[in-house]
Amino acid sequence: MARFTSFDFGLSGLSALFHEDWIHVGGVEEVVHSYLSIGEALVADEAQQKEAAALEHDVAKLADSSLSEVDIEMLFSMSTSGNYRFQGDETGRVLLGRIGEACRRWQAMYGCVPVEVDAAWSSRVVANEVCDVIAETPLQLPGEFRRYFGSDVSELRDALDACVRSAATDLAFRLLLRIHVANFIPVDRSAWMRYEGIAYRLALGEDLLSSLEFLSPDANPRSN
Repeated sequence: MARFTSFDFGLSGLSALFHEDWIHVGGVEEVVHSYLSIGEALVADEAQQKEAAALEHDVAKLADSSLSEVDIEMLFSMSTSGNYRFQGDETGRVLLGRIGEACRRWQAMYGCVPVEVDAAWSSRVVANEVCDVIAETPLQLPGEFRRYFGSDVSELRDALDACVRSAATDLAFRLLLRIHVANFIPVDRSAWMRYEGIAYRLALGEDLLSSLEFLSPDANPRSN
């Protein structure tokens, strides 16, 4: 089953909008609506509705998972290169609640469709493969990570692993790819080939994977 888009989507796609100037868009809710924007059209097309469904699904799965608030905050902040900072009483699930509510308001205005699902995307074989690559992929974290969280790469790996096991396999993998891009973490040849295989099994589009090509300068990214 093919995905509705060849690009990133859902929560990992949304996190890309939290760049260093995101506050000029407004609050979290305004960023969500900007992400789901239909431009000058009067109605949303099916692809836009599927994007909203994917985002709401990601948020619900992560909020209902066994991940701690700190784990959720770590994954989201790392996905934004530290540009989203949790302050005051805000927790990871409070943020997810704001995103989910904004998404549902958009769906009430522009239409709601079922989220795309395929049993193959959540199979034990694929989940184990994603867990293995999370555990083994070299991750050279920027110094800012330790400044924000006072931890090392093992905690990031644990959070991503927990995301696979109690939230969603493809969400965990997409967050891993987003963390690479957001923090300019290199992808070596071996990791690239494994990422390529997993992306194929999860039906993730080539435009999503190609966004990492600049991080693997020592090898031809496309395997034969």
